[in-house]
Amino acid sequence: MKDESAPVVCIACSIFKMEIQHLLQEKEWDIPCRFLGSMLHMAPERLGAELQTALAEALQGGDRVVLAYGDCCPQMEDLGSQGGVARTEGVNCCEILLGREDYQRMRKEGVFFLIPEWTLNWRRIFEHELGLKGINAVTFMQEMHTRFVYLDTGRVPIPTLELEEISVFAGLPVEILPISLDHLLASLETAAGKVCRHGR
Repeated sequence: MKDESAPVVCIACSIFKMEIQHLLQEKEWDIPCRFLGSMLHMAPERLGAELQTALAEALQGGDRVVLAYGDCCPQMEDLGSQGGVARTEGVNCCEILLGREDYQRMRKEGVFFLIPEWTLNWRRIFEHELGLKGINAVTFMQEMHTRFVYLDTGRVPIPTLELEEISVFAGLPVEILPISLDHLLASLETAAGKVCRHGR
């Protein structure tokens, strides 16, 4: 068990960077945070290795760690359950932002979620990382999904042009859903509470 007086730090996916920085600025969250690039999700093994290194550095330095990630790589369960670490609850960043109930309901409705950081880089992600192009992209998206939902956290202007491009690209409508940071903050605080109370 970690020393209960040890400092607490946060290691987070940069998908949450603007949102966590806002919480820090507003003094709703006061744990210093290090961000790893969200594109690491495209290479899960590399993400696991980067996280393992970052966690080892923090733990060896005497810190306890809040790990702000979903189930994003094969090693995540082991990484998040080691002594001195507690992970945010949620299968992915969308569930962490929305909360379990809304996320599961919308998933059942066939929603494909769009998040601010990735929306700005949608073409690279869809075409180059996921290999979705042309009619194959349209067929796949329409077979698997009913619409896009852009999660507007209020931290950046709504990328109207990119959303229109994505809608045309996949032949699906886009809905803009304003959300608060309440679920994200609650998830961070729950993880911090665990690591502070139990050293994990």
